[in-house]
Amino acid sequence: MLHTQLAETAEEKLLEALHITTEMVPTQIEQVVHGRLPLDEEHQLAEKLITAAKSVNHHLKNGDLTADTIPDTTAAKIDDAKAALAAVESAIGEPGQTEATMLGHYKQQLQAIAHSVGTATKVGQVAPYLHQGTTTVTTMMPALVADGDDHVAAVLRKATRIKPDLDETTGQAHWDGNARWDHVSGKEYAINLGDGFQAIYRPYSINDPAHTEYSLRGRLEIIAPPGDGHGHDLVNRLGQLNLANRPMTRDEGEHTYLAANIKAQDLGTQAEVAEAISTGDQLEEMIRQELFQARAHQAVGMDSAQLGRFAKSIQLEAHTKALPPRVKVLRNAVATATGHASGEALAATDGYDPTPRRSGGWLTWTRFDVGNSMPSLQKALTGKALVHATSFDGLKAMLASGSLASTERRTMMGVKAGVGKSEGQDKYTGGASSVFLRVMATPSDKIHASLVWDDPATLLSRADYYGANADTFGAVNPAKAAHSKATRNPFKIAKFANPANEVMFGDGIDLLGPGGPSRIMCGSKSARNTLHALLTAKGVTEIAGKPLDDVLKS
Repeated sequence: MLHTQLAETAEEKLLEALHITTEMVPTQIEQVVHGRLPLDEEHQLAEKLITAAKSVNHHLKNGDLTADTIPDTTAAKIDDAKAALAAVESAIGEPGQTEATMLGHYKQQLQAIAHSVGTATKVGQVAPYLHQGTTTVTTMMPALVADGDDHVAAVLRKATRIKPDLDETTGQAHWDGNARWDHVSGKEYAINLGDGFQAIYRPYSINDPAHTEYSLRGRLEIIAPPGDGHGHDLVNRLGQLNLANRPMTRDEGEHTYLAANIKAQDLGTQAEVAEAISTGDQLEEMIRQELFQARAHQAVGMDSAQLGRFAKSIQLEAHTKALPPRVKVLRNAVATATGHASGEALAATDGYDPTPRRSGGWLTWTRFDVGNSMPSLQKALTGKALVHATSFDGLKAMLASGSLASTERRTMMGVKAGVGKSEGQDKYTGGASSVFLRVMATPSDKIHASLVWDDPATLLSRADYYGANADTFGAVNPAKAAHSKATRNPFKIAKFANPANEVMFGDGIDLLGPGGPSRIMCGSKSARNTLHALLTAKGVTEIAGKPLDDVLKS
């Protein structure tokens, strides 16, 4: 699965690619199944048969069910199970071997219930049909658009999250490609990309920040069929949604870096920056028009589907060609807004580094203003540390996975709900997209289970954090009043004194990488020994450049 967060400004392009429908059709796809088949779960076939069997046994025990007399409630439950079985048979049509076996299993169970009613004898145990491995299954998906239409079919439905399983010892997660949590406040588009590929998108436009989960807005998943080797295909499928589907170029990396710094340094309202962003859009449109004019002859004789693909290819090429001048214009504007003589002068400073860092399975960028004022920031943070307090079980789970992950990331990793202190509120405030740390006086080695960064400037060089000198549940949702307390200024964060202050880092922190903690407070010698053995088994000998023995504290 490819997971990304779509910029709100890009949503219109994605929505233009969709053909919204309400027609769902049974579609056979290859899927890894560890348990019940999708249609069984969707129609609650096993549950209805089990309910019917329990009703028969209950009334047999009470003596009011005989071969000639069946209570209305029991008859209704048996009819409900029959209807569910008929609905699954209808949806499957021509079943594959696994589905045929499942249907046979449940038909036998239904026959056993009928036999028990007819003979007034107890029904034996009714068990769900379980399958392990890759198989062809039937699932309901949006009906594909007609031939010649370049749109992709999508249906609007209640929002969901994936529901993986986590091996808490190894930190490895497994997802069957189907299981989902559905107790989510919001809406999403389920998109049929064809050939077994699917997409899920939670739009900004119809998920009101005042009433839906803010941290889910803009999240996009592209889901491949089972098996290895789909990485390039996943990226390529973004093109069906009118999104750039090529590997990130150096210019794209720098453009993302500049955008991250504009947000981090609150430069978006500066006239020069706003004008540069508008100019960049105009440059891309101009190049797109030039490409269309130069290649219009190639479109002669194309059908509507071919024309759609042709237009998308030109749009994506225009995006790529426009980046170098677009980056130059934006860099110059950012330089002016931050007091540098030119874009070249800004790029020559020590703190300017557009190369992204890998962190826990995602990318982070740095702030050039922090990089260029590091001695001053370190002085302001003298005697201060960034701390994440947890429990021994929390430390064990984090070090097994190698990351301190946000609520949204933990859900994707298969971590059970309830690990965080305010997961429900955080989803509405937007704090669920980040991890919580706290500014405090540098602690001793005797505090309870905690992760400690004795040089907070290491993390504050990132471009994706914000903080509040209060407990706001990480609020960035404009519909929540507490969001006004947030700041991205590292020097203001250095002065936080409220014991309930919070500093939020997007997605999470790679605990075993160069940005890992300087100390891990284990709480006891036995806990330290357990964590030492866990990390040693993973081949970890140092964290953030320090030997493991110097980082783990009992």
